[in-house]
Amino acid sequence: MSWNSFLETLSNRPEYGLTSLEAEVVMCLQESQCPTKSELLEAYIKSYSTIEEEAFTQRLKNIYKKFQIVGKGHKLPQLHKRLTEQYLQYQNNDIFFSEIGLNYIYPSFPRDAFGKAIDHLIDSDNPEYKQVDILQTFAPNLDDYFEHLIRCLKNGVQVRILLAWPYSEAAKLREEVLRRYANSSIGDEINIQDCVIANLETLEKIIRVSDTSNLIEIKLYDTLPSLAIYRAGRYMLAAPFLHGSLAINTFQLELMLNSANQLVTQTLQKDFELMWQVARRFHPDPNQNWRNDLKILFTS
Repeated sequence: MSWNSFLETLSNRPEYGLTSLEAEVVMCLQESQCPTKSELLEAYIKSYSTIEEEAFTQRLKNIYKKFQIVGKGHKLPQLHKRLTEQYLQYQNNDIFFSEIGLNYIYPSFPRDAFGKAIDHLIDSDNPEYKQVDILQTFAPNLDDYFEHLIRCLKNGVQVRILLAWPYSEAAKLREEVLRRYANSSIGDEINIQDCVIANLETLEKIIRVSDTSNLIEIKLYDTLPSLAIYRAGRYMLAAPFLHGSLAINTFQLELMLNSANQLVTQTLQKDFELMWQVARRFHPDPNQNWRNDLKILFTS
């Protein structure tokens, strides 16, 4: 993590909330390594902008307060020490998370980021990772990627979709949990049977429009997954199935599959493959009435 990124992180954290002008002072302190306020003021005016000494002193006081630097003695060296310690801590965390493949944590599903990951995969010349995987109970955002998935099928990208069998006990249990614990009105509106069928209807349209079904595989499961997974090549988003929220509305782990330490990413991939093995293939053929076949998929 660069010093600029570190300052941006500090500025966004509520316990610090550095303003842009305060961040400039901190940046100047790092650049100049000035031991005294007068030297720092001189360096700031030279590198950034003109400011009266009184205003600069007040700006420093605000920074000291935000970093809880109190008491007697020279506060500037204390501030520099505190910033250096925190910067090293951030760097260590950044290195650790990068090693295990964790790139970012989103508060909810990043619609555009996954779309861009699919586009990048389609345009890539590397045939090794030409694959899109989705594991969900049902995918509320599947229609967002209608055009992306058509482009995948027309450009040689394998697509695997893994959804709940809508008549399964697992689907009923997930629906019951959402209705009971969801912290919004969405729980009252959820009908997983209808939602999965709506996903299958979207996939039927994708097959019809792309005029091919060779590269798309759809399977339905009758068990309980632990995580929702969206993968495009080496890019993956994973989120837990929490009691009170749809998986797309909770935090998302953005992971890269080519990390140095692949314990996390390989575990998630193995879980997907295990689910894929126990699930049953289903094809929403545009030329057939597949809804009756859907009802009896797991009855024999």
